[in-house]
Amino acid sequence: MPANSRTKPNPKDHTGNKKRVLADQHAEELARRKGELAMHHAEQAAGLDQAIELDDKGRTLQAVPDDAGAEEGPVQLPPEKVTIRIACDLEHVTIGQGTDFDFKEGQVYTVPLNVALHLDRLGYVWQWL
Repeated sequence: MPANSRTKPNPKDHTGNKKRVLADQHAEELARRKGELAMHHAEQAAGLDQAIELDDKGRTLQAVPDDAGAEEGPVQLPPEKVTIRIACDLEHVTIGQGTDFDFKEGQVYTVPLNVALHLDRLGYVWQWL
């Protein structure tokens, strides 16, 4: 025999009743906040495809204008770098002496080749780009 669905809320359900009253009072604010949260999550997801460039010590490199340093000295070649996407969150990963890396799941990173190879050996690289 199927259970009868209630048409009225149970008067003994104080928590449920209070929740319904507060939801009715703040329906407009909740709808606005829901839109804000959706935009926040979309912005975070969009930022995962922009590569973060890390140096040999695990520090984030700042963007340098194309004409900076063009008039000085001999050309110095930077170490070989590769672009990878990480499979899971990693915090305080030490690869080599004096290095400390932090990685966020799904984020694209530009890292030295030795760091990428080490992470790939351990199974932490999701995708080589």
